[in-house]
Amino acid sequence: MPENTRLSPNPSLDPSARTLDCRLGPWTEVGPRSRLVESNLGAYSYVMEDCQIERSQVGKFCSIASCVRIGPGNHPTWRASQHHFTYRSSLYQLGADD
Repeated sequence: MPENTRLSPNPSLDPSARTLDCRLGPWTEVGPRSRLVESNLGAYSYVMEDCQIERSQVGKFCSIASCVRIGPGNHPTWRASQHHFTYRSSLYQLGADD
C-alpha cells in the first residue's frame, strides 16, 4: 500500500480494485487490481495488489500478500484427495474420467 494511504473506519479500495457481493469490515484495505467476489474481509485486514478472493471468509487482522488466490475453484473435497487423478483419471492412464 502506498505510504501516504490514510485509513478510516470506512473500507479503502484502490480505484482499480473490484468487489462483487462482498462485506468489508472497518479499517480494511483492498489493493490495486485485486478482485473480491462473494467474500467477507474482517476488520483491520488488508489485501495487497493483484489478489483474487472468491467465496471466502477472511478474518480480522489478516494480511494477504500480493498475487494470492483464495477459493478460485470448486474442488471435490469429499474425495480422499483433491488431485486431478481422482476425476481426470484418463490423463494419468488410470481409467475413464468420473
